[in-house]
Amino acid sequence: MILVVNIIDVGLGNINSIEHWTRDCHLFPRRVTNIDQFTNGPIIIPGVASAGEYMERLKSLALDKEIIKRCQSGQKIIGICLGFQILSNYSEEDSGTNCLGLLNGVTRYIEDKKTHNGWEDIKIDTRRVKHNVSFPKKRVKKIDGRVFFNHELMIELEDDVYTHILSNGITSYAFKNNIFGMQFHPEKSQQTGQDLLKLII
Repeated sequence: MILVVNIIDVGLGNINSIEHWTRDCHLFPRRVTNIDQFTNGPIIIPGVASAGEYMERLKSLALDKEIIKRCQSGQKIIGICLGFQILSNYSEEDSGTNCLGLLNGVTRYIEDKKTHNGWEDIKIDTRRVKHNVSFPKKRVKKIDGRVFFNHELMIELEDDVYTHILSNGITSYAFKNNIFGMQFHPEKSQQTGQDLLKLII
């Protein structure tokens, strides 16, 4: 049985890359442009856009409220890069943007508005996760590889979540219950990215 994955499509973001990524993991991607198109499968919020315009488009389609409602009912939410940042309460981007508020925190520009680009190590062992994270119980697995970053904003969280902070202070990922936020691009991270999606779903 192929699992259908909902990919939010507001006309922005790296939709094609996300589709290829999910297909490579033997999942079925479904573009969601309005609230009637959702299935009960995981919801992916892509990256590669600006927070202000992205949130504006989400709100114009009532997708923001639908994502929040479905998250609160336990549906898995996967936020990638910008998609991770807008899970916070607020972003400094575009002169300030109110976001989805699914994770308690703020998205700020990296100091001196520098960018963070390149590969970083990632290690996850679900058997050692003490926080409440909805990993599939039938798949106890480890991730040990490298993932690709390309961003100029970073999320600072106040929630008690399962997270990893890089040596430069950037939050690499944050997982809480059914929410999975990643600052890096798993869809560009080769085998490690595929392993990570299989671990989550």
